[in-house]
Amino acid sequence: MSVQPRPFEAAKVSILGDRPLNQDRCLVLAAGDTILLGLADGLGGHPRGEVAAQLLVDVCETLFRHAPKPIYDPQHFMLQCIGKAHHAILRFGQRQEPPLAPRTTAVLAIVQAGTAYWAHVGDSRLYLIRDGQVLTHTRDHSQVRFVRQSAAETPRARASLTRCLGGMPQPPTTTCGAPTPLQAGDTLVLCSDGLWSQVPAEALSGAFGDSTAAVEVGLRSLADRAAAMPNSDNVTATALRWLAPATVNTDEAGLLEPSPDPKLDQAIEQLHTMLKESEQPKY
Repeated sequence: MSVQPRPFEAAKVSILGDRPLNQDRCLVLAAGDTILLGLADGLGGHPRGEVAAQLLVDVCETLFRHAPKPIYDPQHFMLQCIGKAHHAILRFGQRQEPPLAPRTTAVLAIVQAGTAYWAHVGDSRLYLIRDGQVLTHTRDHSQVRFVRQSAAETPRARASLTRCLGGMPQPPTTTCGAPTPLQAGDTLVLCSDGLWSQVPAEALSGAFGDSTAAVEVGLRSLADRAAAMPNSDNVTATALRWLAPATVNTDEAGLLEPSPDPKLDQAIEQLHTMLKESEQPKY
């Protein structure tokens, strides 16, 4: 049985950096002509950020596997993923002793019928690269404050998130990008701040300027560069290059993100229970 080539090339990478724990998670899923990319960066200042990030990824995978393809309303689907993940994170935290408040960023993208859709919360970013230039990127949900330890110290700029999953009772307001038709050679890059804060935009776009080079090579080069910086954060990214005509034979099974931490199995089981409970009628 022959496998039809697909009009895209995708890759993902996640590096620990100078951190004791990787709190980032990412996924790339494909079913037919519909592709889902996702990335979550658990907030290190709150306990179990890695669980919050994993729950976002698990919700996305669960809903994607059960959704009819092509997805009728990609924007609504992504909002549903973020909303359900937010409530799953809250419920996980409330069940701990003592209760916890895990939190995470989120950035999602769906590509189908040659059009890209995306949504994000927090400061994990999506970049659209075309002809070796950044055509557009998401704007962070953060604010910059100037802080100093003493009166003699020069104030330093510090960004703090204004939106995230977890923490607040209601899901965060999510920003969605306008549906964008893709051209041959366009590359979508989803990344945590561990990448974009360490790598200049021109280096990011330049890594994917050569359409003959594998997208995985450019992604790995960027991640290694960011992770080599002093006191580097977790560095995680996914990338998809759109091809026309279809020239890539992509193995769907190879794109699926396994659970990277066996200790999270209990949280994942709770997630599936939560999703089932949410589908029960409420009176």
